[in-house]
Amino acid sequence: MQRNRKNRLWPVILIVMISWLAFVSPKPAAAMSSGDTLVVTAVPIGSVLVVGAASYLLYKNRFTQPADAKGSLGYKGPGEFFVGGFFGGSFVPGTDWTYQIAGQNITARNMAIDPGITGGIKLGYFLDSCPYLGVEAEGSIGNQSQPSQAVSLNPPVAGRVATGRWTGQSLLVWTMALHLVGRYGFLPDQEVPFGRLQPYVGIGPGLVMLYAEADSAKNFGLEVEAGLRYMFTKHLGGFVEYKFSKQWEVELESQQLSNMPASTATFDFARHQVVAGLAYHF
Repeated sequence: MQRNRKNRLWPVILIVMISWLAFVSPKPAAAMSSGDTLVVTAVPIGSVLVVGAASYLLYKNRFTQPADAKGSLGYKGPGEFFVGGFFGGSFVPGTDWTYQIAGQNITARNMAIDPGITGGIKLGYFLDSCPYLGVEAEGSIGNQSQPSQAVSLNPPVAGRVATGRWTGQSLLVWTMALHLVGRYGFLPDQEVPFGRLQPYVGIGPGLVMLYAEADSAKNFGLEVEAGLRYMFTKHLGGFVEYKFSKQWEVELESQQLSNMPASTATFDFARHQVVAGLAYHF
């Protein structure tokens, strides 16, 4: 009977979580406004916290645990949950942007984007049966500045204009990602049997919103991370982490180059991040 109830419950849980993520994901906007800024700041944090809290509460009250332990104060079950925050820098290498101008594809070579800052939160769980393996959900937000610059055009516009001028803009990037994480423990002791020093790697999909000053784009991308965690106590750990994300064929629909009409720009968007943070393990 309990198994049937459990089998009926999980589809409902998944539908609720997917509906939440679909509802709160911002739609592409015509321009970046103060309301957009508030939304893209709150959504990653709220989404990770809601999904994480729901998952934890469902696990604590799962049907398979002993009756006398269900809901008992201090009962956490097997495994290791963690929640943390991080802050650091982000770097975007130069890339080609292809514009659709007067029915022709014009490529602006090596468009530069300045370094920026990034920050976010993550919530995850390492398995009790295999503590080397876990999953984590992550939400982050960062800013990048695209400075004014001269760019070479290929082919030349109208066969004669080979150089264009980009006036510059600010970019706001928020990401929600789900990672499969692997770790290993060194320096074990009585307080932290798994090991105080824990190198780890993670990989998974990410949903990325890229907000420009005139328009925005929503894309799925690949997220990769590698880090080193040190457990100061049984519950408190610090970490440093390198992140790489890549989106292919991003489209911004209202980008203006020189005195030419605004048009769609297509480009790949790769982003490197180096962050440091603290996490609480329970």
